[in-house]
Amino acid sequence: MHRFLLWFSFVCSPYWLSAQTPRPALEEDTIRLNEVVVTGFASNRRLLETAASVNLLTRRDLQQRFGTPTLVPALNTLPGVRIDERSPGSYRLSIRGSLIRSPFGVRNVKVYYNELPLTDAAGNTPLNALDVRSIGRVEVIKGPAGSLYGAGTGGTILFSGLAVPAGQSSAEVSALTGSYGLFGNSVTVQTGKDNSAISLSYNHVNADGYRQHSQMARDNLNLVGSFTVSPRRTVSVVGFYSDLNYQTPGGLNAAQYRANPRQSRPATPTIPGSAEQRAGIYQKIGYLGFSHEYRWSERVQNTTVVYGSLTDFANPFITNYEKRPDQGLGGRTVTQVRLLEQALPTTLTFGAEWQRNFTISRNYGNRRGQPDTLQNEDELRAWQSILFLQTETALPAAFRLTLGLSRNDVRYGFTRFSVRPIIPQERTFAPVWLPRVALLRTLGPNVSVFASVSTGYSAPSGQEVRPSEATFNTTLEAERGINYEAGLRGQILSSRLQFDVALYQFELRQTIVRRSTVAGAEFFVNAGRTDQKGLEAMLSYDLIAPQGAGQPAGFWRLARVWHSLTLADYRFRESQRGGADVSGNRIPGVPSTVAVAGLDVESRLGFYGHLTYQFLNQFPLNDANTVQSDPARILTATAGFRRNLGQRWTVDAYVSGDNMLDQQYSLGYDLNAVGNRFFNASARRNYVTGLRVGVKW
Repeated sequence: MHRFLLWFSFVCSPYWLSAQTPRPALEEDTIRLNEVVVTGFASNRRLLETAASVNLLTRRDLQQRFGTPTLVPALNTLPGVRIDERSPGSYRLSIRGSLIRSPFGVRNVKVYYNELPLTDAAGNTPLNALDVRSIGRVEVIKGPAGSLYGAGTGGTILFSGLAVPAGQSSAEVSALTGSYGLFGNSVTVQTGKDNSAISLSYNHVNADGYRQHSQMARDNLNLVGSFTVSPRRTVSVVGFYSDLNYQTPGGLNAAQYRANPRQSRPATPTIPGSAEQRAGIYQKIGYLGFSHEYRWSERVQNTTVVYGSLTDFANPFITNYEKRPDQGLGGRTVTQVRLLEQALPTTLTFGAEWQRNFTISRNYGNRRGQPDTLQNEDELRAWQSILFLQTETALPAAFRLTLGLSRNDVRYGFTRFSVRPIIPQERTFAPVWLPRVALLRTLGPNVSVFASVSTGYSAPSGQEVRPSEATFNTTLEAERGINYEAGLRGQILSSRLQFDVALYQFELRQTIVRRSTVAGAEFFVNAGRTDQKGLEAMLSYDLIAPQGAGQPAGFWRLARVWHSLTLADYRFRESQRGGADVSGNRIPGVPSTVAVAGLDVESRLGFYGHLTYQFLNQFPLNDANTVQSDPARILTATAGFRRNLGQRWTVDAYVSGDNMLDQQYSLGYDLNAVGNRFFNASARRNYVTGLRVGVKW
């Protein structure tokens, strides 16, 4: 089957078939490509007029296509995006990059939630604190976006909360249950009356997990409110509280993985096992932000946001026990001015972003899940600031030119209090300027082509300058690179066939990679130069022509086939590994081919179905390229029935199956793992069933 997919793969998918206009039902209506609005480059232009690689996920993609309440399957349908879940709750995300820098979490990607920075000053993003049931839209900008969002060579993700329909109030309750002890429920209340839009939701999910010692539980409370104070002024508030804990079973070597993939990492003669040490993550996060939008005139407007965050983090690991309270503070201001409306229409966007984090890290010995003797007590301070400027100009002959520039400044301060004498240290990275140039031309109303050159910069994160090895790394350099890209997107055949293709080459210097000690503690080094070449393509075709005015409604409301393809050739250049030259080797963790295909159908009677097939080609698991992953073929299916009951009530019942081919595979490898413990087994065939009931008034 995957050979047919590779032959068929040359372009785009359904995920940009969305708009920001709120919809009363769970699903989004089919929106033509030339109606899709992109917010990521501050000008709110149509996707056809955006000179960048951008993908969108709607509420249908996030909450209807897959039954499991997680971001993982939806994001993995996008070309160039990979998110791993080595065990329930343990996310690892990359955009156009390798995971050799990410033992866990999110590195080298900037993330925003309702325009507020979610990625902190130390470069860390608590992605697993979000619940997919509180998210209405995801916009993914691939490649360096430093002209507006600062440091980061991978890309930028913009999350938006649930849209609130104007002029009505609503409430929805839901519950789900599934294999391996999965259970979840949620309550959402929204009101869009009296010049305000408020959404409040509570979400719970817990699971026993497929492997031993892989239980997970998360409670999430989410608030988004927007208030129109006057015709020119809008004030918004965003807040969430997340209480997450999950057990970490640890990686297995090949023999252990083949013999019993469900086991947790066993003990060795010198090191205890994961279950014995009760290894896990305990994370509580509180986040509160405010946004103020003021429209000075039809041509000038400003949006300013401020936020604060508190994190209580604990990680009993096999060899130690880390406790880490963290305080974050920051803000961002963006001003937009429309100039020269007649001759050369130009939009000028400029602004700044500032962030600070204060973290205290204490490492203890781990005595069967309890902190023992204090080993280190450290204080880490992080500062990050961005100044940015961008212009978009409509040129003659249907050309559009984008010019961007930003200044990025990153600094760290470190003090170890557990060692005498106490000597404060600093790591300051010289401020850098990041330019971006992009040119787009529209070829009629439905097709456009673009080319861009952009620079990327990514300073080490706080967890890289002060890793679990518990040293302060003053020699680690920031990654620098330049990205060349060209793309083609559009729609033909009466808008039924939609496509999006991008070809890029990213030359990265001072690539940051992860290394491990014999005990499994991590540290990071610069691995020299890497070359990253790729092709990303998406395609969708509507089997049912859109219903026009005066046409009778047919049985099918939606019938669409879609496909996405990622081809990647990522290799080391001039790189050493333990004295060995690995130049020319493939970078571990990057499949050369990822193909995803799907079928979406919805009838006017309320029945719907989604079928998704994903193929990942094998890829190396270490720098030497001596160990390869197994190819993965993952089939997911969802069927449901959604119906309006009268004017106010809606009911939605569904059943979903994951890994329907019952394949043994790993959705998250430990790369360059000590002891060759590369493998983290994913669940075999499993099912989820759920029910949603909503009412509006």
